[in-house]
Amino acid sequence: MKHSLFTTILVSMLTTLVYAQSSAPTDLPDFSVIGNFLGTSTESKTSFDVKEIEVSYQSYLYPSVKADVFTAFHKEESGAVAIGLEEAYVTFSDLFGVLVPNYSYNLGLGAVVGKKRVGFGKLNTLHPEQWLYVDRPIATQQLVGGGEGLAAEGAQLNYLLPLPFFSQVEVGLWTVAAHHDHEEGEEEGEEEEHSGVEYENKLFNARVWNGFELSRAQELELGLNYLIGNVTADAADDKVDMLGLDVTYSLDLNLDRYLLLKAEAYQATYGHEGEARADQLGGFVLGNLKLNNYYQTGFRYSYLGKLGDEGSSQTQLSLMLTRQLTETSKFRVQYNINENSENMIAGQFVFGVGPHSHVLQ
Repeated sequence: MKHSLFTTILVSMLTTLVYAQSSAPTDLPDFSVIGNFLGTSTESKTSFDVKEIEVSYQSYLYPSVKADVFTAFHKEESGAVAIGLEEAYVTFSDLFGVLVPNYSYNLGLGAVVGKKRVGFGKLNTLHPEQWLYVDRPIATQQLVGGGEGLAAEGAQLNYLLPLPFFSQVEVGLWTVAAHHDHEEGEEEGEEEEHSGVEYENKLFNARVWNGFELSRAQELELGLNYLIGNVTADAADDKVDMLGLDVTYSLDLNLDRYLLLKAEAYQATYGHEGEARADQLGGFVLGNLKLNNYYQTGFRYSYLGKLGDEGSSQTQLSLMLTRQLTETSKFRVQYNINENSENMIAGQFVFGVGPHSHVLQ
């Protein structure tokens, strides 16, 4: 029944997409469909999945007001296909101008209302088709929302500072749905494994995002991030405090060649249920080289430290090769070398139809 429903809805959306973008201009929103097919292999397991089919609807409601809705069909670990709302938010790029329509001066104040990926670092705000790799770094998975990312419902204010370079301050207050403590089918009495930071109830985030043009071919971005999780918790040990730093450097090498260097570092202070809080460090470094319009290659080194005195640190080295078919479709091969677990090789195919499917960083 679920597979039949999934097929019917998908065909209906694809038909609407083709009709809306091939007919005369209408008030219909822009539709996009993105597919993510993933195969992985380790010493103990080999699998192939239609990882996710994402459908997006985007439209301007007013010159400075835009609505974005992203729904997804994704495959769960049990094999069942689930339908979920990834993001649904309205962006006010000129909030004061909307409230006072006859005021022509833009104060640089904006807002976002709805469900959105929380602005902590650059990676967490990106959808999987925008990644330069197959999976999220181990530190990001542990500290910032698992394999899919940290999304929440609420509001965020943005202020563009009047400086000679780009500098934006973002402050948000969000509500996070509680995660399930146990997977379906888990037997009672089975010991629960700690799988990362758990966010629930209220969440506060702040980010300062700066951009500098070093030359006509070079740009540098610097982000400073702060997050408080479980703000309304009664006990201090139930809260999460996290600091983050993200750095991005890009260099245009001409002749369709491009170098991108990225790094994110985290320091989290949290504790699992019934345990005292402790510090944990983590982060990753990424290098990506666009060789031409067809091929990109890169590496990623990820590190996750111990939580206080518990467990052991982890490292992972990932090597990536991407064959870009078009701006919206690509093949990717990735090899993960893990310190404390099995190595993995992955093959991925991502395709996109519609305006949202363009890969933007």
